[in-house]
Amino acid sequence: MNGDAGNDELIGEEGNDTLQGTNNGTGEQDYLVGGTGNDRFILADTTKTFYDDGNSTLPGDNDYATIADFNTTDDIIQLRGSSGDYLLSVSGSNTKLYINKPGSEPDELIAVINNQTALSLTASYFSYVSSPTLPSITLAVSPASVTEDGTTNLVYTFTRSGVTTNPLTVNYTLGGTATLNTDYTRTGTTNTVTFAAGSSTATVTVNPTADATVESNETVILNLAAGTGYTIGTPNAATGTINNDDFSQLSINDITVVEGKDNNAILTVTVDNPNPQPITFNYTTAPINATANVDYTSKTGTITIAANTSTATISIPILNDNLNESDEAFTVTLSNPVNATINPEGGIGEVIITDTWQSTLTRTLPNNVENLRLIGTNNINGTGNAGNNNITGNSGNNQINGGAGIDTLTGGLGADTFIFQFGQSTRSTSDRITDFAINSDKIDLLTQGGNAMNAPSSFSRAADSTTTTLDNLVNQVFTDANGATTGNQGLAVSSAALVQVTTGAIAGTYLVINDSTAGFQSSNDLLINITGFTGTLPALGNIPVGNFFI
Repeated sequence: MNGDAGNDELIGEEGNDTLQGTNNGTGEQDYLVGGTGNDRFILADTTKTFYDDGNSTLPGDNDYATIADFNTTDDIIQLRGSSGDYLLSVSGSNTKLYINKPGSEPDELIAVINNQTALSLTASYFSYVSSPTLPSITLAVSPASVTEDGTTNLVYTFTRSGVTTNPLTVNYTLGGTATLNTDYTRTGTTNTVTFAAGSSTATVTVNPTADATVESNETVILNLAAGTGYTIGTPNAATGTINNDDFSQLSINDITVVEGKDNNAILTVTVDNPNPQPITFNYTTAPINATANVDYTSKTGTITIAANTSTATISIPILNDNLNESDEAFTVTLSNPVNATINPEGGIGEVIITDTWQSTLTRTLPNNVENLRLIGTNNINGTGNAGNNNITGNSGNNQINGGAGIDTLTGGLGADTFIFQFGQSTRSTSDRITDFAINSDKIDLLTQGGNAMNAPSSFSRAADSTTTTLDNLVNQVFTDANGATTGNQGLAVSSAALVQVTTGAIAGTYLVINDSTAGFQSSNDLLINITGFTGTLPALGNIPVGNFFI
């Protein structure tokens, strides 16, 4: 006889009866009468004990069965488990039957057995049914590791041994250093896996997420968790590894330094993909056509780049030899990286040591720098130092002043002004203009003290000369500065003359400019060699001053 949910009264008749007031018993009170005969009172089956409300704070006084006519000789009370799972308590003329709860949890009342006060849980009238043998679940992963950007996945296989008849859902937890939905995705949306009916295995697949981030290898750990209908076997956890396949790569730049201006060549080492681990590498210098410890200081060393940092610098001292010379070069080579690789096309930096400073702005050469090249199209100016300089203009209108020393001046495109200070381009230190554009470029004069002054008061072209020395040339011009007149017309004070030497070692075009003192002053009067010009030279005789001077 079986009862339903709610309070039932089951009364047996003559004969052997089986009475089960519920298949749960929560919140109900059933009344059971076996009658005569050998009767069985069912208080549990193989899966659970009835009348257990699951409330860990109350003793279950509101849900239990009353067995009204239990006979220890003829009847049986069916329970689950063993005698140690239960307790008996005599209450007046009756005995109460409890589930023996662990710890401080109140024991759970499941039955009141009327008119019995000397019952024993180990007596034969208590029958204990066993729980069914549950399948055991184990866990493994294959392969043990995969590459982050690869096509192979981590497959976690859950295996059940024992009964496989019915579907079964098993719980698991996720752990490890990898992050779900950032470093990987998985099959399923919850931490459960379901065995199909008749199947002994079920799987969870972990698919690594490709990225370009340099990181440590990461783990995905699945642990079996408790649930219903199974036990946890061994192994109960599986660890799969996602191997990082992104690496930091080192490159070093090329650099040009100006000798005398730059005391060090500072090269930048770039990490294309910063690393969460520190990176170390070695470097060493080697000459191309520069001379170690003459043009630069030979160096080797080790550099450490901090974690998650994208650059580092290497500083190589540049040595100034005060010589105006061709470009020289050496290399800086990277080697022995840790936590990085070296770019096969960018692991060697070339340092070019030049005597030429290139600038898009107005510049004055610092000491020990020989050459200046103006670049771009802006109207900017260049001034030399006391050395022998090469100064080159850009395509704008430049003002170019060589200063002291024997200088070579090139205006480039544009209408340029060449500035000369008395005493700085003399017979013994004459400067050169390589590209004077007649009627476009101009010459501006400064006093010996560097102050502005007027253009020459007169300008003429002297007769061509075949002399072989600059001394003779200057003397000839000071003697006769006008080749179109008969007799000698000496070079007057504050005057200038243009002269060509047609043969010999000093052949070329020259300007001779007298200061405000009569006669040739070797330490002050100007001698300028125009080694190249465009346009037509004026004829012998007087020349408009404004054609050449401002």
